Amino acid sequence: MRRPRAARRFATALAAVLSVTFAAGAVGTTAATAATAATAATAATAATAEDDITLVRHTVPPVIDMTNRQSVSLEWELTGGAWATVVMRNTRTGYTTTDLLGAPSSSSTFRLYWEARNIEKGDAPNGDYTWTITTTTLDGIPLGFKASGSFKLVRRPAAHDLDVDGAFDLLQRESGGGLWRTDSTYYGPELQMDSHHREFIGPGWQIYDRIEAVGNLGGSTVSDILTRDTSGVLWLHAGNGQGGFYGRIRVGTGWQIYDRITGGSDLTGDGRPDVLAADKTGVLWLHPGTGNATSPFTARKKLGTGWGIYNDIIAVGDIAGGPAGDLLARDTSGVLWSHLGKGDGTFAPRTRVGGGWNTFAFLIAAGDVSKDGRPDLLAIRPAGSMSLYPGTGDWKTPLLGAQEVWSYDVGFGYNHAA
Repeated sequence: MRRPRAARRFATALAAVLSVTFAAGAVGTTAATAATAATAATAATAATAEDDITLVRHTVPPVIDMTNRQSVSLEWELTGGAWATVVMRNTRTGYTTTDLLGAPSSSSTFRLYWEARNIEKGDAPNGDYTWTITTTTLDGIPLGFKASGSFKLVRRPAAHDLDVDGAFDLLQRESGGGLWRTDSTYYGPELQMDSHHREFIGPGWQIYDRIEAVGNLGGSTVSDILTRDTSGVLWLHAGNGQGGFYGRIRVGTGWQIYDRITGGSDLTGDGRPDVLAADKTGVLWLHPGTGNATSPFTARKKLGTGWGIYNDIIAVGDIAGGPAGDLLARDTSGVLWSHLGKGDGTFAPRTRVGGGWNTFAFLIAAGDVSKDGRPDLLAIRPAGSMSLYPGTGDWKTPLLGAQEVWSYDVGFGYNHAA
């Protein structure tokens, strides 16, 4: 009769232990006998536990959407096992997170609140993943059990998420024309950026007098940027999803008539980002997005006059709880105003946010940095220090108080930011 699998493993483990013991000349001593018995018992326990463990079910879906989410709850139900380790690995980049799970949340279910984040590497990129779960005894002895599966991690494209990891990316151009991208990590309530997460995109960007992050203007699954050269030609740089861009596409001429350009927010409610531009006479124009990279706009629409009082306009998304994207505008005296979007490309009468905003060199629509479902505003001072102003969703007070940003060796020394 064939012996059960667990019994065979116990016999093998015991034989191995006795072989080593005899070879060492330890037979006949009390200590050796006790050590042999303990080792054999442990081996038998592990072998039996390994045979008993099976994967009953798991709740890892084929697609995990982490848009505006801080974590996702996943479960694995096993028939045994005291501890479990779950490894998530991006098949393209090798990016990996490893989580040790303690005692099951029930008699057999292990639960993980996966934050899609590695403490050293930052937020997990979009793409295909594999998951692997293994188990050990309470003493840390591997049980040999292993189960695996796969899923795809996705997020909706955000204007300032150029490497599709769900985190805010800051573009900065230095005086010599080199363009840099700095990734960020949000450890609430602090946004962190440093030179270790800064990458050089390339030289030659001094030929442009405007660089704007505009979301997936070309209709892809990643975000793009617009640039304007000194002759007024507008260019679309399609994002490659890895923090850089493909070759530029000429998408317009005559844009030298505008002195303020902003984009990345859906102002018309059709799910596509649009662009706003104020000309030098103070007229505000809407350029509705098409989702087509070679012709990204339909005919422009005149929204109103009198916008010459503002020296900066920022399309910040739905920051004030309206039906579509909103607009922040800073006047020449430093007062910041909120224009609530109506969803048809127009705006409600302005609401005063507050004064003193002329102390900032750059105001940037950062997107949903804190993953609470509301977009936020990043403000950079001339000396390089930064503050994050979280959105509230309340049109009366659309921004919370400043949260200082930990931005070591990032903000200083650049003549453009987007």
